[in-house]
Amino acid sequence: MSCGIINRIGVALLLLAEATAGFSQTATPPPAPVTESAQPQAEPQNQPPEAPDQTANPAPATDAGVQNADSGMQSTAQMPLPLNVESGSLAFSGEGSRGSSLQGGLGVSATYDDNLLSLPSSGVGGMSYTVAPNIGIDISRPRLALQARYDGGYTFNQRFSAYNQGAHSANVDLQYRLSPHVTLVLADRFTLTTGFFNQLQSGVGGLGTGVGGLGSGVIQQSNLGVITPFTQRTDEAGTVGLTYQYSASDLVGVSATGDVLSFAKPPAGAPALLNTQSEEADAFYSHRFTPRNWSGITYTFQRFSFDPVNESVSTQSILLFHSIYLNRNTVLSVFAGPEYTQLDNQIVTTSITLPFVTVNSVSTSLDRWSVGGGASFSWKGRHTSVRASGSRKVSDGGGLLAAVDLTSGIGAVRRQLTRTSTLEVGALYAASHALDAGTPTTYGDIKSFSGSVLWEQLVGRNFVATLGYARDYQQQTAAALPSQDINHNRGWVTIGYRFTRPLGR
Repeated sequence: MSCGIINRIGVALLLLAEATAGFSQTATPPPAPVTESAQPQAEPQNQPPEAPDQTANPAPATDAGVQNADSGMQSTAQMPLPLNVESGSLAFSGEGSRGSSLQGGLGVSATYDDNLLSLPSSGVGGMSYTVAPNIGIDISRPRLALQARYDGGYTFNQRFSAYNQGAHSANVDLQYRLSPHVTLVLADRFTLTTGFFNQLQSGVGGLGTGVGGLGSGVIQQSNLGVITPFTQRTDEAGTVGLTYQYSASDLVGVSATGDVLSFAKPPAGAPALLNTQSEEADAFYSHRFTPRNWSGITYTFQRFSFDPVNESVSTQSILLFHSIYLNRNTVLSVFAGPEYTQLDNQIVTTSITLPFVTVNSVSTSLDRWSVGGGASFSWKGRHTSVRASGSRKVSDGGGLLAAVDLTSGIGAVRRQLTRTSTLEVGALYAASHALDAGTPTTYGDIKSFSGSVLWEQLVGRNFVATLGYARDYQQQTAAALPSQDINHNRGWVTIGYRFTRPLGR
């Protein structure tokens, strides 16, 4: 059973539990709603160490939420930023959930890519069009915070009509307080697209606003820096985590993440693609030394498998991290430590000498130590938000390679220009080097850079238009062959209708 299915079952059970609990309540005044960070104000889970905003009915403080008399800050903690699945959001500080609501709408998108097959020369360009209705829900309860969204529609391709098919995107984020000091976190991201895929943008065919984020912490994040040719792409990543703050200064937690990336057969002339499956388990301990400084240690185990290449890789790492909460909405985190890698590869060759056919199988293995590390930064202001991260670690090959040493960096800035318009700029760099030069893949090294800009304009209360452009560059190196430079120019425009309806408590 995949991690995504487990997440969906967990969401359904928790919603059922909340609904059952709601019927048994008497006519007492409702408690204060969950705050923007999806936790009650006085509880310890997933809040930066800053005094919360005052409300008309503040919840009573717990032992783990005692005010520090010297600093005036609250002794609360959150999952370390490198592991926090919410760290990719570009939402402004005032865009958090303001209560339970239902959202929906319809989007129409037109996109263009001038090099659909990712070839070094004679690029084939083409348009694609997507029509996608969407629906979402926010539920804010004393013990539950849920955000879920689904975009589903159909994509028409001008150049490759055989790839006309449905397009889907689904995101689920849930936090459930099992007790005053224990929080359960569930997250799931699913996308099925054909052709146009922008790693810096959420939604189907460019219909998202980018606010949804990447949906994983820096440590769990897959290889986003490989630009693949035109074909159907399916990606699902799910995370389940549990945190327990047993004192005002100590937090422990565990999480498990699964990611499945698969491709359909690309058009003739395009390079072959690999399907990838990864599983990861993390455990961490974090301690507060000062109201603004948290340090800790995390143990991570991750395993990769690839198809059709018969290669399996497992990594174990022990990372020390330190997080600095500069203010309520700004946090910087760094991490580093040793990483141990075990690689097993089986290379099968066939030789034909009539009337005989000989199949040879050669097994290779690799054990090594290396250093992994990185940093992440998040800032959410009233009209500007910034996220940035960088890391070096063993990762998947993004569809063109098997296991790789990955050095990557990603950053994005979102700015509200006027009351009705916003601008988002993002950039991504990645260098992927194959761990095993003997793996029968097309390339051994890939370096890529992507930059994008997205403008969004509200028209009236319910209509929104977006205009985006992305420039992609990728250098591909194969054994005994000169390097190939791949360039893409991608553009998209969307027009959408959306609505929001409040839900009763």
